[in-house]
Amino acid sequence: MRFLLDTNVLSEGSRRQPDRRVAEWIRGRSPLDLAISVLTVGEIFKGIHTLPPGKRRDELELWLDSDLPHQFRNRILPIDEPIARIWGRLSGEGRRAGRPLPIVDGLLLATAMHHDLTLVTRNESDFEDRGVVIVNPWRD
Repeated sequence: MRFLLDTNVLSEGSRRQPDRRVAEWIRGRSPLDLAISVLTVGEIFKGIHTLPPGKRRDELELWLDSDLPHQFRNRILPIDEPIARIWGRLSGEGRRAGRPLPIVDGLLLATAMHHDLTLVTRNESDFEDRGVVIVNPWRD
């Protein structure tokens, strides 16, 4: 594994017509180099359940339940105690510096740090100068 995909990257890649740059970035990597957080699964699930019942929601639920676990087999990273400790430190330091981190963003950042992964996201400003390498496939 080399890259941790933020929810916005995974969501874009699952669209019927994803942004060309993001699709090319994903295709240009070995699937084994890509990982996601269990939090991303939760955020995708939340997004699906904000949709009204219908075909698109059914398609996305099928993708989440069948394709995603297969696509990221053994690369859906949990939140464990070491990650929680890193998150606690980052959150405290961010608050003290006047740059608080949203909980999910902080846990993604801690996951990337713990596993020494590059964080792939559109939200660069949320993660800048926080100790991990950031890639924005919309621009890089």
